[in-house]
Amino acid sequence: MSLGRHLGRRQFLKIAGAATTAAGLGAGARPLRAPEAPSAEESRQLATFCELCFWKCGVLATVENGRVVRLEGHPEHPLARGRLCPRGNGATGLLYDPDRLKRPLIREGPRGAERFREASWEEALDYVAQKMREIKLHNGPEAMALFTHGHGGSFFAHLLKAYGSPNIAAPSYAQCRGPREVGFQLTFGTGVGSPENTDIANTRMLVLVGSHLGENMHNTQVQEFAEAIRRGARIVVVDPRFSTAASKAHWYLPIKPGTDLALLLAWIHVLIQEELYDRDYVEQFGFGFDQLKEITASDTPEWAATITEIPAETIRAVAREMGRQKPAVLIHPGRHVTWYGDDTQRSRAIAILNALLGSWGRPGGFYLPNGVSVPKPSVPEYPKPARPAADGSGL
Repeated sequence: MSLGRHLGRRQFLKIAGAATTAAGLGAGARPLRAPEAPSAEESRQLATFCELCFWKCGVLATVENGRVVRLEGHPEHPLARGRLCPRGNGATGLLYDPDRLKRPLIREGPRGAERFREASWEEALDYVAQKMREIKLHNGPEAMALFTHGHGGSFFAHLLKAYGSPNIAAPSYAQCRGPREVGFQLTFGTGVGSPENTDIANTRMLVLVGSHLGENMHNTQVQEFAEAIRRGARIVVVDPRFSTAASKAHWYLPIKPGTDLALLLAWIHVLIQEELYDRDYVEQFGFGFDQLKEITASDTPEWAATITEIPAETIRAVAREMGRQKPAVLIHPGRHVTWYGDDTQRSRAIAILNALLGSWGRPGGFYLPNGVSVPKPSVPEYPKPARPAADGSGL
């Protein structure tokens, strides 16, 4: 089917339904092409990728007698590098889980009764289309909203826009890395994306503020963390809890919860007052340095120590080490950064620290990725919503 072919409503909903199965109910390791039925004794490998997190690591799936028996990281994939995290390695358990839903379910009885029956895709898609028509007829398309998340959400967003509703939101973004992206956009004019554009492997000093590398499942970063340790990078971990990363640290700072911003401001203070920042970098690319110097003049390590419960001499020693190791210093932007309500400003302070150290666009800091433009399929123009989005943001 060509991209320009007209799709009827039922055809479109069938495609959307298939996307639902792949994104929501699949094992997370999705073949790039449908394999032919293997012979009884055939064993082969298929190239695919993992969708159990945003990394989408490349995978080699071994199929024996029509059954996936092993998943391995693809050696030529830039994120997998021949390895998978435990979640990816164990995805066959999800694929063949006896409780995995393989067909649509339609509720019978009132809400909360938990009585469902299996239905065919034809029946389920017709049922959804009928309900969508009824909502649009009686309440307008704006009465239908989408809460989305992840890679597959764009397909459902297209459906809602074509339906005529502007009410599309991703609450998970605000609850995860949204504040971080805003903080970095305010500082550098761009966010750090996902996966983050961090050069962990080549850093000389890695500072983790509430980031648990080695415990979360972001494959490439864990591999690069191990490589940085092997190369002798200085590791600083700021965390109330003694994490796996803390066990590898040169400095473990057991900070009082909720006081991270005070520590970051004190580090900024030391870098500026002791002239340890990258002067040439700041003069060439910076804006507002004099205001920053003025506003952080009183944010001394002694002031921060009374708030964070980290000794002032430790705060100062870490900042001085940052100055010695710049620009290959990475104050990691973190992930799942929605904590205390000051999250955007905390992320902004982390971005400013990286700017002072000259690490943005430098080896061992943040690399500047080259984008690839992939044209989108041609689709008819969306209908103009009769009312603005419920949150006032518009499309």
